[in-house]
Amino acid sequence: MVRRLRAGEWLAAAGGVAMIVALALPWYDVGPETATGFEAFTVIDVLLVLLALLALALPFLQATRDSPALPVGAAVLTASFGILGVLLVLFRLIDDPFAGAELRGGAWIGLAAAVAIEASGWLSLDNEHVRGLPPDIEPELRPAPRIAPDAQP
Repeated sequence: MVRRLRAGEWLAAAGGVAMIVALALPWYDVGPETATGFEAFTVIDVLLVLLALLALALPFLQATRDSPALPVGAAVLTASFGILGVLLVLFRLIDDPFAGAELRGGAWIGLAAAVAIEASGWLSLDNEHVRGLPPDIEPELRPAPRIAPDAQP
């Protein structure tokens, strides 16, 4: 099952895990204390966790499904909502929730994770070949159906 994963799905898994880890790391220095992503945000952290779960669903669906419908749908959603994730993290990098707070490493890891999730959606959509499954017969090579027994092909 794991051999069916392509570069886009591996990047999605890494980005999803990195996003959850980044939210648990300190994002801001607030005087003598630090604030993690979960402590500093009210709604944005929930949206970023949902994005990370979507990114983690992409490799799971690719590994477990034979039909391409759900993996392609997850890749489209990952590419679409990945843009929102990048914009939300950039917003929090520019406009910190605390006055005069300094950015910490968790914020930069969160940005890298959001960019990785966005790129993973596009990579997954770009590569159509799935290892471990035989390629489909090309439409031109399929025999034409006969309409009547005496019809010419």
